[in-house]
Amino acid sequence: MGEVLANSRFYVDIDGIYSDLYIKSVSGLGSSLEATDDSNAHGASKYAMSFMQATVTGVNTSNITIAFVGSAEDSSLYNWYKNSHSSKFIGGATLLGGTRKTASIIVYDQGGGEGARWDLNGLFPVSDKCSQFSVDSASLYEETLEFSYETMKRIS
Repeated sequence: MGEVLANSRFYVDIDGIYSDLYIKSVSGLGSSLEATDDSNAHGASKYAMSFMQATVTGVNTSNITIAFVGSAEDSSLYNWYKNSHSSKFIGGATLLGGTRKTASIIVYDQGGGEGARWDLNGLFPVSDKCSQFSVDSASLYEETLEFSYETMKRIS
């Protein structure tokens, strides 16, 4: 058995976005295959043998959620989110014209090298949420963005 990877040694690299984000968590990475209905016979062949087959008809990807600790100097993810949607959030053109990005989610091994990597294409932000503010809180400011993507491929 090879080296076991730790969940706490990871980073998200998004094309064209400030690269020193303090990522707290990433969740939701996954995909599933759509298949034709394989529980019913599609026809019968000679000698009354039923013909059944599951055939892949498409791929679904789940949205990923990235939570990060915000800083006063960086608003790059929020700006990308804001510019990806119409200014009034009711339709019309966007400042980015539907531009999507590529991203990589990297899990590091104990030596600091890449232990596992997923490349995402067609990534764009679909929601943005800030942490709760409270005068008695000892928590850091966080932002959580949800992203949709077109394809996912595990590289290593």
